[in-house]
Amino acid sequence: MKQVLILVAVMVMIFSVGCDQSNKIVTDMELGRDYLNGSGSLNDAVQHLKKAKDTEQNPTEARVLLAVAYFYGLSTGDAIALGQATEYKRDGQALASSLGDAELQAILDLLTERHRYHKGAMDAIVAAGGNAVPVLVSAFATSLYTKIQGEVEEMLLRLGQKDIIPIVDELENSSLTEARKIKLVRVIGKINNLSSKQKLVNFRQSASGALQMEIDATLYQLGEKEYRSGLITGLSDSDLEKRRVAARAMSLIEKSPTDDILKTMKDDDTQVRLHSVNALALHPAKTALDPVLNLLVSDPDVGVKQAATVAAIKHIEKGYGKGLAKRLVNMVKELENPDDRLRIIKLIRTDRIRNQIKVNKFENLEYQIYEYMEGKEQNEMVKRELNFLLNDLDGVE
Repeated sequence: MKQVLILVAVMVMIFSVGCDQSNKIVTDMELGRDYLNGSGSLNDAVQHLKKAKDTEQNPTEARVLLAVAYFYGLSTGDAIALGQATEYKRDGQALASSLGDAELQAILDLLTERHRYHKGAMDAIVAAGGNAVPVLVSAFATSLYTKIQGEVEEMLLRLGQKDIIPIVDELENSSLTEARKIKLVRVIGKINNLSSKQKLVNFRQSASGALQMEIDATLYQLGEKEYRSGLITGLSDSDLEKRRVAARAMSLIEKSPTDDILKTMKDDDTQVRLHSVNALALHPAKTALDPVLNLLVSDPDVGVKQAATVAAIKHIEKGYGKGLAKRLVNMVKELENPDDRLRIIKLIRTDRIRNQIKVNKFENLEYQIYEYMEGKEQNEMVKRELNFLLNDLDGVE
């Protein structure tokens, strides 16, 4: 009898659990979230999220996901396929415009998670217009949002094309460090909206040091050429941060001050040298090729060497490498660092240098390369690149 009672009790427990499971209510919020994440159709996700927005005690998540869903559908073309493009655009814009800081922050957090609706989430933030600027600026150049700095900058660029003023106004934000303001000014320069000019001029009066110089560089981009001389003078400033800003600005300068830029090749700071050699790549000059080649093989920083390689190729393509073939072949044979030899081989493989080798029959440089590859080169990667070079030379008429 005791065993029968135990069995009955167990059956009652199982039945009760089954009833609890069958009576469990799945909310519109849960369904909308799951469908948006890929377990159902977009239209179903939108319908459930619309209901959740009106019924949830705290509708924040529903509003956030619904805004994202609208713009996700527009970005993928699904809204057109569903015949809902007009509704999605109208309702999506209205909802995005009403989102508060906490809701926009929630969308930013979603971006760090890399969902399938990534672009739709970005579009929803941009659709919020000027309301999104403080949230984006607070995330700009911060470690918490390192993974999405590219997206944050892209959204600021898109917003600034429509209305630059809210972004420029953020320069008055006392919570931003000078370093972050410098980066924000750089973004304003990329936006290149003339409406920002007067605001920048006004803000410049209270700025100093590297921040003021970054503003000068942006104003120069916006057509205020009187700041050119100050930027060039900044290359030799005792303030390291000002030298860095000035060196970066050399890429923007018309009628590049080559002699002034070349003086920075001996600067102790890696960033100064890197920005300067990048400027030389954009503005090749005959007098710059030798210093660039020297930097390519002697600079202690690999990044600078790589940038010098690009700059040297630009100079050669511009026609400043006449008679350079023999020197480069000798450098390959003499340099101890195999990575440096690989960089020089890249220069030799340019059309102009290969043509010089074929034309210079007297030196027989092609055979010298072969002889060196077979007899002295020990590094397999260098050997492979030399072999590619010789194959290239076989194809030169």
